[in-house]
Amino acid sequence: AMAALLRSLPCWPKSRKILVRGEVVEEADITADQKGHFERAASVFRRTDFSAEEVVPGRWYIFACYGCPWAHRAIIARQLLGLEEAVPLVATDGWWPFSRGLPALATGGWRTSAPLPQGALVGASAELRAHAEALPFYFWRLYVATDPECTGRVTVPILWDSAKAAVANNESADILGILNSAPFKSLSKPGAVDLRPKDLEKDIDELNTRLYQFNNGVYRCGFSGTKEAFLEAREVLFQTLAFMEDRLRSRRFLLGDRLTECDVRCFTTLVRFDSAYYTAFRCNTGSIRGHHPNLWRYLRELYAMDAFRTTCQGMHFGYPLMYFIICKWEGRRLSNLLRIAEMVVFAGLFALAPDAPAWRHGLAALCCLPLRLAGRLVDPFPNAHWF
Repeated sequence: AMAALLRSLPCWPKSRKILVRGEVVEEADITADQKGHFERAASVFRRTDFSAEEVVPGRWYIFACYGCPWAHRAIIARQLLGLEEAVPLVATDGWWPFSRGLPALATGGWRTSAPLPQGALVGASAELRAHAEALPFYFWRLYVATDPECTGRVTVPILWDSAKAAVANNESADILGILNSAPFKSLSKPGAVDLRPKDLEKDIDELNTRLYQFNNGVYRCGFSGTKEAFLEAREVLFQTLAFMEDRLRSRRFLLGDRLTECDVRCFTTLVRFDSAYYTAFRCNTGSIRGHHPNLWRYLRELYAMDAFRTTCQGMHFGYPLMYFIICKWEGRRLSNLLRIAEMVVFAGLFALAPDAPAWRHGLAALCCLPLRLAGRLVDPFPNAHWF
């Protein structure tokens, strides 16, 4: 726990664990092209076809982190689809304020210190079972068990086949579709939501392409290596936000009156926007609460649903701190420290959650006014709006 705490400090050197031919090595920095644009690595395992015979209760597991927006998608979908009992969840470590999952950078890689559920390693080798008993258990071992020569980043969520002791898929977009496919829907509880209605599949796929500019756009801002790359990424991000804001002017959800996969994808970024991306990642042309009334109404409506709200519990303090941990710090140390102080004030007044009363949010903003004014003086990026 002490080692994880030290790695969480903004001043502590950061590295990312990756696999090279099955061996764990440290990657010094986040991938960017020559112009400083963030480049997301492709997922390693991409199986998407599943037969009804192999999809049985207890065979498939999801390894995920509540704090990761990509994994959060799968956690929400699992609950909306009524698969909590049929597809068990293994969550990463956590301690307050990260009570629902620590970032991989703070723990030396995605891991859990809790015993794995019975049956999770039923088809595994004796070596993998021995590693699972010697806690903490690092998720990269699932990758190596699947492919001993595996090369790539270890990410969550992971769809794990316990019978074959293999990772079936580690791409969140694929896992959303897999959980909503006919074989898995046969395990759903009565009354479960259909996240991909047949008559909306084409619209869902088209909108998902645009939503990716939002989901990944915040990271293109936060992980940009140059000022030019940052400003370009921020412009594209807020064009996408304007598109969604206009779309929700006449719609309850993104595709009308029905909740779909698109809403799940949008929510996990939207719920983190004001508390984390707006500050830590400099996505600060405008907040959701203050500048996008339709998106704010939409976020609050989704947050009122159990599958969305209950998977966010305990993370509103951890959100901003977690993203300060993983953002680039070069040339931004003082301004980032001011924003950490600002988020501590908001969290202390319980003003971060979407259902926080307006008066509480206003009081927190008033208390943070000196911090925001100081932040504008030392921020290295121009055209940053903090009000």
